Amino acid sequence: MAATNRSYPDISFVETDTEAIVTALIQSYEKFTGRTLYPADPARLFILWVADIIVQERVNIDFSAKQNVPRYAEGEYLDSLAELFKDTYRLEPEKAKTTLRYTLSIKLDTATVIPAGTRATPDGDVVFATLQDLTIPAGQLSGDVAAECTQAGEIGSGFVPGQIKQAVDVFPYFQSVSNTTESAGGADEESDAAFYERLRESVETYSTAGPMGGYEYFAKSASALIADVKATSPEPGEVDVRVLLAGGELPEEEILKEVSEILNADTVRPLTDHVTVKAPETVAYNIDVTYYTQEGGAISDDVISENVNAAVGAFKKWQAEKMGRDVNPSYLIQLLMQAGVKRVEVRAPAFATVKDNQVAKIGTTTVTNGGAESE
Repeated sequence: MAATNRSYPDISFVETDTEAIVTALIQSYEKFTGRTLYPADPARLFILWVADIIVQERVNIDFSAKQNVPRYAEGEYLDSLAELFKDTYRLEPEKAKTTLRYTLSIKLDTATVIPAGTRATPDGDVVFATLQDLTIPAGQLSGDVAAECTQAGEIGSGFVPGQIKQAVDVFPYFQSVSNTTESAGGADEESDAAFYERLRESVETYSTAGPMGGYEYFAKSASALIADVKATSPEPGEVDVRVLLAGGELPEEEILKEVSEILNADTVRPLTDHVTVKAPETVAYNIDVTYYTQEGGAISDDVISENVNAAVGAFKKWQAEKMGRDVNPSYLIQLLMQAGVKRVEVRAPAFATVKDNQVAKIGTTTVTNGGAESE
């Protein structure tokens, strides 16, 4: 499991080091028999086979014991440990939603009812179905209706307006179908790392005074897509909650509405609080760098170029995945130097402070190879 809290010691319940176990077995054998085991001795080879079995069993024992410690637990073991916390369960996969517009070929004298469950697809693999009946009044050509992906997970997200345009179910006088909003809200099952962090944050909900951690915990419970939440109080009685999705994506209205409904529930919001939920403000920055390689270096220019592109991508991801994270060119330089460059000139970004309710957003990216230099 990736999420290990560093304020606690790393522990092992049994020795799993192969060399240590082999050494202990050989020393014990030599002590009891009074003879030395040489590398080709059949008894030594037998001990090595026994040691291999012991190591495998000890690894299983150590793993099993660690599944009783929340920060090490994985999968169903972590789900079981959730009973130690307050009403916290792993978030299930969610289906993406969008709005479909159905258009008739001609205006009719009577209303046309398109039943709930009518399907459309962008590619024949991912299918969206309407959530309720759509009534197109007499004399009108089109109408809009909410639709949901039939498959849970991120697979249904990201289809921009106009992409979902193939009808699966047709009806009399049908002409076309198209999504008017980008499909969003699809999420895979909550990861172990994210679930573990929510378990730790759940203790904040024991307070009835509206603690910052409580608002952040309940907001994250709205969707497995939510990666970061910041709750602030700009003035007494006012609570400003900002939500950021995985990958630094800004939330659409549907997710913000869902978070708002959860935070304004009678069992969550103190009576004196007025809660607003918004996407974070953005702080724009650009990347403009020139890197230089070592003449006659051990790493080829092609490999360094790939490493540099990966380093720039890692910086963008790091910069966008958390609110309140300052734009830090020093970290970009660190990543580029680790990529194998000799030196780097960074014209942009410059250091910029990012507030708790803001997130850095990349603009343009320019990466130039300045050539090779002598040492």
